[in-house]
Amino acid sequence: MIKDDYLSHALTPAELSAINQLICAVLGTDHVDDEALRRLVTQRDESIQRHLDNLSEAARDQFAKAELPINTKLHATVQSLFADSLSELSGLVRGLKAVKKYK
Repeated sequence: MIKDDYLSHALTPAELSAINQLICAVLGTDHVDDEALRRLVTQRDESIQRHLDNLSEAARDQFAKAELPINTKLHATVQSLFADSLSELSGLVRGLKAVKKYK
């Protein structure tokens, strides 16, 4: 189970925190909805870009430094999902080949 604060830090604005909670909810399901996750990650990126545009240079630097490990965690999570999907797809292809072979 992924905690609600998995993608947040002390400098996370409310709008971004809400998106992060939605992402955590999607990631916390048994079967991750790829399209919903992609849409939320895009919204997250847009929210971060808007937030950065409204910050002073010093605050922007602080926020970016706090956000970097969060982005690294999110990237690792998505990469793991991708690897799992590839493994599942590979098993399905092998199964399909086996069925065709014995037809």
